[in-house]
Formats: sequence, structure tokens, C-alpha cells
Amino acid sequence: MTTKIMKTRRKLRSVSLGRTAPLKQQNQKHPKKQNNGQSAPSNEPKKEQVKDILKESATPAVSQKKSDMDLTEYRRNQLLNIARAPFVPRRTTKPRLVRKDLINLIVVGHVDAGKSTLMGHLLHDLDVVDTRTIDKYKRDAARSGKASFAYAWVLDETEEERERGVTMDIGRTSFETENRRIVLLDAPGHKDFISNMITGTSQADAAILVVNATTGEFETGFENGGQTKEHALLLRSLGVTQLVVAISKLDTVEWSFDRYEEIRNNLTVFLTRHAGFSKPIFVPVSGFTGENLVKRKDLSWYDGPCLLELMNSFVAPKLSFGGPLRIGISDVHKVSENQVVVSGKVESGEVEKDDKVYIMPSVTPATIKECAGNIGATQYVTGDYIMFTLQGAFEPESVQVGSVVVKSGPDTLIPARKFQVRLVVFEIATPIIKGSKSELYAHSLCIPCTFTKLIHTIDKSNGEVLKEKPRFIARGMSAVVEIETDHDVAIEAFTSCRALGRVTFRSGGNTIAAGIVEKTITPQ
Repeated sequence: MTTKIMKTRRKLRSVSLGRTAPLKQQNQKHPKKQNNGQSAPSNEPKKEQVKDILKESATPAVSQKKSDMDLTEYRRNQLLNIARAPFVPRRTTKPRLVRKDLINLIVVGHVDAGKSTLMGHLLHDLDVVDTRTIDKYKRDAARSGKASFAYAWVLDETEEERERGVTMDIGRTSFETENRRIVLLDAPGHKDFISNMITGTSQADAAILVVNATTGEFETGFENGGQTKEHALLLRSLGVTQLVVAISKLDTVEWSFDRYEEIRNNLTVFLTRHAGFSKPIFVPVSGFTGENLVKRKDLSWYDGPCLLELMNSFVAPKLSFGGPLRIGISDVHKVSENQVVVSGKVESGEVEKDDKVYIMPSVTPATIKECAGNIGATQYVTGDYIMFTLQGAFEPESVQVGSVVVKSGPDTLIPARKFQVRLVVFEIATPIIKGSKSELYAHSLCIPCTFTKLIHTIDKSNGEVLKEKPRFIARGMSAVVEIETDHDVAIEAFTSCRALGRVTFRSGGNTIAAGIVEKTITPQ
């Protein structure tokens, strides 16, 4: 079996709303230079940016000088010029060296379910991680009093993660099997790091939900306060439909068929009736012993595929070269005055070096100077996860996690702060009313929002309107609402771009609702 590996590590961000902080807060190591004794530069766009925008536009330049304009008016004219730019014809598709289908696969589950150990052992069995490295991890883990964590250290690379024994951020490992290229995303299971799990899930095509079969541990993760249910709800809300449930640590219950069936039956009811999965697949495994990971285990009560076989059976999304460019920025790696190194998933369209782009919602023009992914291509399309360098004149807050890279033209993304959303409410203690506050998650974005209008409730089965202007929306109900974020964000209608049109709402540490953006509401 041929294997390749490329590992990147995301810098740990603060939890909850920390991901919306501007770069000047996230990147203190790279402060913007200032003249001695001079005040900080103005946040207004630079003259060079205005010239570039107007030069690329097909319409006459706005005659009014920027100094005489309100900033909101200036931004509106900026966007107008970008949207009026002529359509750029689609480029000829360039052949790729790699023919294998790409799957972005996320591994989720309650804390201590054994996700990192499971994946670490799998990577070792695939020869992605050599035995010498594993032996070193075993020695180091034993000296730290955590001998059972050796395989988990393959993905839990930071000192804090190893000391605490929990995954805190998304671990990303790329490798190849006989017929797949797999980008493996190891998500944190602790409730405090749910925002990082959501970011990873927004990039996934398929998922493995890991549950702990140890007596009492499955119940802890599945009942109130556990993350098994919330992770499953988030997977489906964020568009993941392909799911394998790995019932792990079965070695701790002597591979009991009764225990396996008990867990499988409980999860089947929840996943199909409440989370919306049509055909979840179950597989018995042990991450610690490595049984039924890459080779089938001889069991009298199970004759199905091993975990690797199921991973190879996931259906990869079709490569798409059409559609407007949309790249959601999920990481900001390096910042300077004229260059920013970022990474993210191409959600729509295609991109390559020297493309002229804009960063939304800041409406900042830039040029892509370097572009690299897992396949060594020169052109990247929908589904590819890439790291790229943006060159331009950047203000500290102009590029951040949750920004979206687009091109000019009539189908460009127009930032907004008001949206009409069709949603489903989950298990909540307090109904949603007009004025309710929440955290909105969309692609890599997290931002506070307010429910400003409850338009009507709808029948989940047929979409018919049940009640206009309801006073509240309670658990289990579906409704159309209007929300407003604290500032402009890069979100658009689900019909325009699915990845940017899926939204999830959390409040009080719990996921309260999820839905899709029906339309953006822009000021007249």
C-alpha cells in the first residue's frame, strides 16, 4: 500500500468568540509598523487600493473623492465597482498528476472516546508513521505517566495537549491508500473546544463518530452534558451525510456482542430520528490494540468490513471547475504589512497563482502569489484544501479566520449583516424570541448575532406556513427568521454556495438551532 503524509498544525485559537478577533489581536508577534512619534495609520483604504479597484472595473470611476465620502458609502461604491467588473471566462482545465479521489474526513466524538489513539494506530498500521517514532512516543508517554497515550501523540503534537491528555485543536494529516487520498481531520471532543470542531466539520466530506464502549463511558458521552449527540447534530447541520460510527475500546468489554448491540441500537434511533442520518454504518474496533482497523478481526458475531475498508468506500465529491470563486479562510499563519499566508478550502470555483482576488467582508484587493495543496497541482478547484500567500496592502483587521476570498464580477459575494434564515430548533430550555442573542457559526466564521424578526413557523414535512409572526420558537419547531450580526460578514444564500449558506446557532454552551440562509438583506 502506497502512503504519503503531509502534516500541518493549526495555531490554537481561543475558544468561543475568540476566532472573530482581528489580526492585530491574534498576531501580536507581527504588529503593524508605525512611524516614530506618529499616530497609527488610518483604517481607511489606501489610495493604491482605490486605483486598483477602479482600474479593474468596467464602469466609470466614482467621481466623488474618498476624503469627502462616508466610509459606508465608500464601501458601497467599492462593492458596486467589483460587482460590475466584466465576467472572467473560465480557464482551460489543467491535467492533474494525481488521479485518486480526495476525501476530507473528520473524526469526532466525546472527549476520551479514543479518537486520537484510534487514528494514530491506524496511521502506524498504514506505515504512515514508522515504528521508530511510535516506540519513541511509547517511551515518552510512559515517562509522563500516560503510557496508553502513545498512539494519540501522533496527532496530539502540542505540549499542552499531551500534558492534558485531550485534543484541543484540529489535527490535520494527509495520506494515501490504494484508491483514495484522505485528509484526516482529528477534532477535539471537549466541550470547551467545540468551535474548533465546527471549523473542521465545515471542511469535511465524511465523518467517523467514535464512541467509547467501556462500561459507563458510552452513557457519559451520550447523555446530557456529553458531546456525542451534539457532534452528531453538528455533522448533519453542516452538511455531512456520510457517517461511520466506530464503536471503540471493545477490548475493555471482551468484545461483547451484547454491549455492541446496545450501543448500536441506541445510536441508530438518535442518528436516524433526530440527527437526520439515513444510513449510519457501524464498525467494532479497538484503537489501543489496533483490531479491526486495517485488517478484519475474526469475530463470530461480525463479518463486515474493517475501518479502512469503510474509509475507502466513502464517495468523494465530484471535482467542479465551475461557479464563482469562494475560499473560506480557516487559518492565518503569517502576517506582514504586504503579505499574509493563509489556508482554507476551495468551496467553489478554481484558483491559481497570480489571480487577482478580493477578501471579504473587508473588500481588500490582493494577488495570490503562492498556492500549494496536497497534490502538487498548479490549479486548485472545489474541494481542495490549500495554503496560499496573499499580497496586497493589508490593514490589521482585513484578513482573519472567517474571511472569504472571491473574484470580481457579477457573481461576487456581497457582505451583509442581515439575513433571512430557515432553521430547525433543537433541544433548548428557553424558546427563541425576538431579541434573543446567540453565536452564529458558518464555514470558519463565529460571530455574535441577534434574532431580529420571527417571520413565521413552518411545517417541517412540507414547508407550509403555520403561523405568521410567532411570539416564540420552541424546541422541535421549524421557522423562518431574520438575524443580524454585529458587523458585515461573508455569508450568502444556500442556493448560491452551500458551504457559505449553512448556519448553526449556539447559546449557553449548547447548539440550539441550525439552518440555511435563504437570502441576504442589503441596505438600500
